Amino acid sequence: MVEFIRKGIVASLLAGFTVLAGSVVAVPDVHAQQKVPVAKIAVVDVTFILNSSETWKNAENDMKARVGDVQKEIDKKRNALKTRADELKRQQTILAPDVFEQKARAIQKEQAILQREAQISNAKIGNVLNKMRVQLSGVITQLASKVAQEKGMNIGFDRSNVIFFDKGMDITQEVLKRFNASKTKVEFTVDKKQ
Repeated sequence: MVEFIRKGIVASLLAGFTVLAGSVVAVPDVHAQQKVPVAKIAVVDVTFILNSSETWKNAENDMKARVGDVQKEIDKKRNALKTRADELKRQQTILAPDVFEQKARAIQKEQAILQREAQISNAKIGNVLNKMRVQLSGVITQLASKVAQEKGMNIGFDRSNVIFFDKGMDITQEVLKRFNASKTKVEFTVDKKQ
């Protein structure tokens, strides 16, 4: 009797799975019916566009001018410290040893502070340049997307991530042309606080 019941349960379960399997197969898969578009790839050399663009060249020249101003100020302070150090060396024979050491340590401390000031200034300028690159890369990406869509392309890659490609996929020159024509302006400030 137990064997008969067990066989009946197994048969019922198999029949149920068969019905369920039939239901799953009978349900149309909506995702499978959607047509996947053919990949049409665009390649853009973002770094080349950044480095070649008028916008970047102008921004870089502005930054170089500011770096020059900062460097002049640092050089002025460095020269003043050198003059004081030279004067202290001339006075070494007439100053008490402890007074000479105290003044020498003070000059060394000021030199270390000036060196740190120069490092902080360079780091700030580097950060500003990086922010500008990110901002301009975003504009280039938007322009590349527009050019790609106009050409019927639906996937875009940066040239730095592609090993090889057909030159017909390269839209760099068109994007560069539009980027220069866009006259994109970059505003930047270098925080003077230490």
